[in-house]
Amino acid sequence: MADRDSGKRADDRLPRRRGRASRQAIIEAAVASFGMRGYYGTTLQGIADRVHMTKAGVLHHVGSKDGLLHLVMNEIYDSETDRVLDRLIRSKDQPLLAEMWRQVVAINAGRPALVHMFSTLSAEALDPHHPAHAYFEDRERVSIDTAMNIRWALPEGTSLRPLLQAGYSMMDGIQLRWLRTPGQDLNQLWAACEEVIFPLPTWSGYR
Repeated sequence: MADRDSGKRADDRLPRRRGRASRQAIIEAAVASFGMRGYYGTTLQGIADRVHMTKAGVLHHVGSKDGLLHLVMNEIYDSETDRVLDRLIRSKDQPLLAEMWRQVVAINAGRPALVHMFSTLSAEALDPHHPAHAYFEDRERVSIDTAMNIRWALPEGTSLRPLLQAGYSMMDGIQLRWLRTPGQDLNQLWAACEEVIFPLPTWSGYR
């Protein structure tokens, strides 16, 4: 009886593992397609062909093309960097602003395909009718509002909101330069930016 129960549990887990593997394959194909072709150039049939599934099979996992877009942007792209902010919000110490951006840059340095997708969709979503327009319009504001609630260790007289706006804008630009010229180290590119936004001696001990 125990052997039959064990076999049944193993049989139950197999479809779940296959489902997770199929979902991951769809996500990876979507990231590549959105990065190369944008939202408008990506089709669910193209995703299905790439992962050797039917279009109906893809829809089973993501619901719709907009559902797929939401999945890769909100649940995949934002999840890691959101955790950085969450840890800093909960920190009992006064964290360093420069360290937040170093952590985000280090994450993005390890996922160029996702950064490529983000950059392509960001440009495409300048169109106010684009399904990701509101996402990009709100994203920086939400990130800055969240960061404003963190007890940063800052030099006296620092104007935090304009500094955050400048830093996020600089990060977007440096990521484009990184994608445009493969082989560069994103972390090193960002280190050069720190000399501009956190100049010494003002930021000595704060970065």
